[in-house]
Amino acid sequence: MSRTRRNMLRHSNALAIALCAALFGCGHAVSNTSSSGSNGNSSQTNPIPLINQPLVPTAAVPGGPAFTLTVNGTGFVSGSVVMWNGTARVTTFVSNSQLKAAIATSDIAAASTASVTVSSPSPGGGVSNVDFFQITNSTASVALTESSLSAGSGARTAVVGDFNGDGKLDLAVSHDSGGTTISVLLGNGNGTFQAAANYPSGTDTTHLAVGDFNGDGKLDLVVTNGGDNTVSILLGKGDGTFQARTNYNTGTFPIAVATGDFNRDGKLDVVVTNATANTVSILLGNGDGTLQSHVDYQTGIDPQGVFVGDFNGDGKLDIATENITGDSVSILLGNGDGTFQSHVDYSVGSFPQWIAGADVNGDGKLDLVTANTMSNTVSVLLGNGDGTFRTHMDYNTAAAPTSVAIGDLNGDGKVDLVTADCLGNTCQNPSSISVLLGNGDGTFQVHSDFTAGFAPLSVLVGDFDGNGRLDIATANQGDGTVSIFLQ
Repeated sequence: MSRTRRNMLRHSNALAIALCAALFGCGHAVSNTSSSGSNGNSSQTNPIPLINQPLVPTAAVPGGPAFTLTVNGTGFVSGSVVMWNGTARVTTFVSNSQLKAAIATSDIAAASTASVTVSSPSPGGGVSNVDFFQITNSTASVALTESSLSAGSGARTAVVGDFNGDGKLDLAVSHDSGGTTISVLLGNGNGTFQAAANYPSGTDTTHLAVGDFNGDGKLDLVVTNGGDNTVSILLGKGDGTFQARTNYNTGTFPIAVATGDFNRDGKLDVVVTNATANTVSILLGNGDGTLQSHVDYQTGIDPQGVFVGDFNGDGKLDIATENITGDSVSILLGNGDGTFQSHVDYSVGSFPQWIAGADVNGDGKLDLVTANTMSNTVSVLLGNGDGTFRTHMDYNTAAAPTSVAIGDLNGDGKVDLVTADCLGNTCQNPSSISVLLGNGDGTFQVHSDFTAGFAPLSVLVGDFDGNGRLDIATANQGDGTVSIFLQ
């Protein structure tokens, strides 16, 4: 591999995934169904549930009436319960891909953002990823105020989660270009953050993801180490601090990482993209914080980002990667036992740097979005619900988008896109982010741009000041900062 190509890989986008916050403790809800396994057999092991974006509806007006919240996803069972800020709500089981929950007027009395999870009972089971529900008045546009905080040299990926259980969103940041640490910045709940605490990782840390790998209800971290061909697990103590890392081998030059219960055993697993091997590595979890040896599956050329979801509605998790050199997306349908079928590829814009997923047109089927650095666009691939996707539609951004995140930024019930814009010689100091408001039918409006720090490589959304509006954060490699954009 040439030095130029390797440098491009090292500057590839970071995970903006996922809207991850605290894993809340489980409660009990009054439900109209039993708490047995998905087939009524209480001895069956229940999978860890996964929530899709968006919640339906995505937002409510403060002081509005009670309503029914629809939660779509994968791996729900008849005893699954929707949790609202960690407290159970009366839940109706519709199918293994849909739950409905009763939300009271008192839940939306004042402007705020609720964290929504799904908790499934044992055996197996556990708590899902988090999605955010905004209690706010909708607006036709988005206004942002930017501030920055120090994150350390080579800031690469930022992820969000409540690492100390205080109900306030925190950040974790990885560092590439020879970096060997992860920085954790605890949130104060008002849009500001405490000074970074650093934890050793492998070499050239690239992407991060969060999850509970040992089932203790505390958020852990998994990070890819491109220089070591490993992933590191850092188990959380629940107070905002983390234990020393444990490393596991992957394929060559691991970039992105995501989590999911791929074999439906109630234990969280890991998937990693290996850029120079043109593969993904699957590392099944043992449920005690350790991982099994990796098994690899072919993808398109130069896989970078990765997204996990059920694309064909069979209740089994699938994988999507975006492939830089191939200008493509690879779909690997899951068999439900931790193995995957051969990849099928779909074209996107030029030099795609990251991939995210949500139902962007409201038809109940997962769609995909890529950030395309060389074409200055995002590509939207609408899903058919059978594991296949339609031809991509492209929307302009500012120069060289490296990352994309999804959320309802203006509270109108339609999902929007935000990209971090900058790569290599295209970078300006300061750089920018682009916001593309959604029309609700899978199309997006003309982008609005906002000034960010120097060379943002990842972008994420979360309500950092608790006012009911999703805010934005970027990790800026060029000046070692994190930009916080408050609404």
